[in-house]
Amino acid sequence: MYPVLWQIGNFELRSYGVIVAASYLLAVWLSMKEARGNGLEPQVVLDFAVFALIGGLIGARLYFVLFSQPAYFLQNPWKILAIWRGGMGVIGSLIGGFVVAVWFCRARKLSFWQLGDTLAPGMAFGQSFGQLACLLNGDSYGKPTDLPWAIIYTDPRSMAPLNIPLHPIEIYEMVAYFSVFLIVWLVRSKTVVRGYVFSSYIAGYALARFIVEFFRGNPAIFAWGIPAAQVFSAAMILTAGFLFIRLDRPGTRTLVPTRRTSKNGL
Repeated sequence: MYPVLWQIGNFELRSYGVIVAASYLLAVWLSMKEARGNGLEPQVVLDFAVFALIGGLIGARLYFVLFSQPAYFLQNPWKILAIWRGGMGVIGSLIGGFVVAVWFCRARKLSFWQLGDTLAPGMAFGQSFGQLACLLNGDSYGKPTDLPWAIIYTDPRSMAPLNIPLHPIEIYEMVAYFSVFLIVWLVRSKTVVRGYVFSSYIAGYALARFIVEFFRGNPAIFAWGIPAAQVFSAAMILTAGFLFIRLDRPGTRTLVPTRRTSKNGL
């Protein structure tokens, strides 16, 4: 594919970094559009986005380092910082972002569910677009296959095995996460219970990730050969199920005060 978009001498403009940055900006843009419909000022989303970027990057990189190539990074610790070359775990970024969100909401005296419902559509949309980075870079490649839609990496700067037909798992994920976005977008236009939109995103993403992981050629391993993503996804699905039940209980239910209007659409 195209791991390097532009090169002058020793300087390389990596496709991974460019697309990840673009997907982040798309997520922030859509979340800012959603803010007023959830009773928040867009500036609140922008303020949170700065802290979320830091927490998400740290979480994403630590997830990859711990579960993908711990021995390699133990021998080459300085390469932990080379995030522009790829090697980020989305689940790790979600964990890092969650920690930052809890802190941010407490510091600003905001409702976590209010912020979560605001961010959920943008997160799903950004993740779908962001898979293009993995596709071009080859750092999250699929298992070998003889299917007619297999992809073959030939650029030696790609992180995927070269000249081998592979499942285009990046495209599988792109379609799956866009489907999650559509589901979340439908829920946000129908529900009146605070927290349902965010919980729908967690459940949808976790289920999609659990399924596509069967096709991944280089899964991060949790233990005993079990993919880390499937362990965390199963936990997220159970958590989302618990949240749906708890959020709808009469004693804990919080209703969305105002309905969204068409001006908040895409």
